[in-house]
Amino acid sequence: MTLLSVIIPTHNRAQYAVQSISSILELSPDIQVVVCDSSPVDEISGHFVDSYSASRLKLIRSGHGISVVDNFNLGLDSADGEYLVFIGDDDFVGKEIVQVAEWARGKKIDSVKFNFPALYYWDDFKHSTQGDAYSATLHITPFDGSVTPHDLKASMRHALDNFGGGVFDMPRAYAGMISAELARRIKLKYGQVFGGVSPDIYSSFLIANESNACVLVDYPVIIPGASGMSTSGQSSSGEHYGKLRENAHIAPFKNLVWDERIPEFYSVPTVWSYSLLKAVEKVEASDGLNLHPNFGRVLVKCFVYFPRSYKETFSSFRRTAAYYGYAKVIYQVVRSVGAEFVWVLSRISTKLFKSKVSLDSSVLKGLDTTYSASHGLQLFLADYPAKLRLPV
Repeated sequence: MTLLSVIIPTHNRAQYAVQSISSILELSPDIQVVVCDSSPVDEISGHFVDSYSASRLKLIRSGHGISVVDNFNLGLDSADGEYLVFIGDDDFVGKEIVQVAEWARGKKIDSVKFNFPALYYWDDFKHSTQGDAYSATLHITPFDGSVTPHDLKASMRHALDNFGGGVFDMPRAYAGMISAELARRIKLKYGQVFGGVSPDIYSSFLIANESNACVLVDYPVIIPGASGMSTSGQSSSGEHYGKLRENAHIAPFKNLVWDERIPEFYSVPTVWSYSLLKAVEKVEASDGLNLHPNFGRVLVKCFVYFPRSYKETFSSFRRTAAYYGYAKVIYQVVRSVGAEFVWVLSRISTKLFKSKVSLDSSVLKGLDTTYSASHGLQLFLADYPAKLRLPV
């Protein structure tokens, strides 16, 4: 059986995917790459004709019009590895990922969360304020190589309280690692690993709830990439906000029934909160729990950051108040105003801290693709004093 499957869902981004696939396949024969391509035209397979066996590289034509959630589930069903890692088509992984998978198998660790001390910017990346200053660079901040136990229940509570805020400290399949056995347990219990309209958020909550043992790794094992077509680039240009049903990401979700407690427009907080809510409902129905997502927090986010959609937000406020009672929801909103203010201050503080840390950071330049960035990272790590320290 294959030790590790790296699964890459992709759509109309062959210029990134081909480079990332190539970089990963070179790392180790113990890695299988599964590519689920929903593009209308196949621009990937021609680069790998007869280069690798079908067991090492699976190129799945998932069909145009498939949703991102279905594409993730298809990738999961197509993978053969004992451990599974999902990444974006503009990301890459370090060679130490095989060591982590081998160690996790031996220690029966079923989920691994990673810090991201290394971030890669493609040559076509444009920063919202600094233009192409980040283009073709790999930024590496200090790390210590530690591997420590991770508190799963605390990560779930934090995500529920900061509803609509993201994955936070929950373990992940996307930019994380899970065992195939954990994925099977989740699928058997809940029907599928990925759901909602954001597969990352939905799956993270189920992974955190079902995982028996999780660790946090502080080492550049998975390296997120930012390209001209990535989420960060789209967010800076306003493409991550607009009418829900008109968004290209949402369109493939046929017969989508939106929850009235979440404002119905397309944005990061609304998509994330809806997806987390769908996972919460699965856990509540299966385990007989009442998990209390903080709806006031996502309402505050929508009021503050998306004032043009105040009608949709106010409508959801009324629906939520009718569901839980006005007193409870108003209390959540008031409490969330303060929490969101503190969160913004913490973000500012983090940026200031990072600017100081950046003095100790390393920037590798002239790396046009993830393929060249992968080689650059390996050379850098060979001389870096901190090594990956997997507990005996």
